[in-house]
Amino acid sequence: MPHNIRIAVSHANGSRHFVLSPSLKKVLLTLLLTLVVGIVASIATIYYLNHRSTAAEMTVKNMTEKSSALVGQLESLKQKRQQLEQQISNKEEEYAQTIEEKDSELSYLTQRVSSVEEVLGLEKEDGSEVPLTERLDVAVINSAVRATMLRLIPSGQPIESYRRSSGYGSRTHPVTGNKKFHLGLDLTADIGTPVYAPADGVVEYKRPSRKTGYGNLLKIDHAFGFMTLYAHLDKFNVNTGEFVKKGDLIGWSGNTGLSTGPHLHYEVRFLGRALNPKRFIAWTPDNFESLFKEEDKVKWASLVKIVESMAATQVQLASDAAGQSSLVTAANHSAVADTVEIESTK
Repeated sequence: MPHNIRIAVSHANGSRHFVLSPSLKKVLLTLLLTLVVGIVASIATIYYLNHRSTAAEMTVKNMTEKSSALVGQLESLKQKRQQLEQQISNKEEEYAQTIEEKDSELSYLTQRVSSVEEVLGLEKEDGSEVPLTERLDVAVINSAVRATMLRLIPSGQPIESYRRSSGYGSRTHPVTGNKKFHLGLDLTADIGTPVYAPADGVVEYKRPSRKTGYGNLLKIDHAFGFMTLYAHLDKFNVNTGEFVKKGDLIGWSGNTGLSTGPHLHYEVRFLGRALNPKRFIAWTPDNFESLFKEEDKVKWASLVKIVESMAATQVQLASDAAGQSSLVTAANHSAVADTVEIESTK
């Protein structure tokens, strides 16, 4: 049987012989081939699976890195959002505080306007609510009118302390004995007592004369036709043509000229006509209306209208300047709000 395969296996006890028939041979070859194919297929499968595993690991790694980056971006966005929310909160608190402060200021201003109106004697219309701005303008104009008139028209005392020895009006001259109209007031004061300008003005006349008449004499021109005169001065502190303001030191009282003792002769004139200085000395913000009632030689109504027009113009200019400032402030606030809005949309 040439196609049979004989296999001899030797061992200590002898040898054994095995005979493989052709059919068994085919079976064995088939099994061997199947085994080889299985091994090759297993190796290929293992290689494929290993390649897929490596690719999957790379994919997972990339996804992990992207996830970490996204988490970082998310945290950054959260921080920016928190910062913007904090900025908005701070701005809201700032605006709320500003509004509260403005409300307090408005309340205080309203009280102040009411107080000023009461002092100025401004009457309120019954049953009508006048806007605060209008009330404020009226109060400011009235205050400005008073301040302007008291600064430009002689008011108050030319010397701080004195004793009036001779009043305004008809009298017997203490030296000549003749009856004559006394054009001013004689304010008794020690030699060297400071004399102050009762209003803004310009020195019209300065005359040194220590032995005759008015002695050392000084005249000051004021606004609206008013003039003041100072006689029997000891010394001058100003010169002709010099501008002075209310309260400036213009000289010192004395006993020069035709005088029986140290004093200041003080006159107030309007368009060259002598007025009673006592009324102007007593004229203060507390009794502002008194002069208009007592002194009828001046057309106060027309003068007040002119000063009111001047004051209204000044108030209007001040209001326009304040309005421009408010517009700039509002523009700045709008710019800040726009910046916050832009940042919040990023």
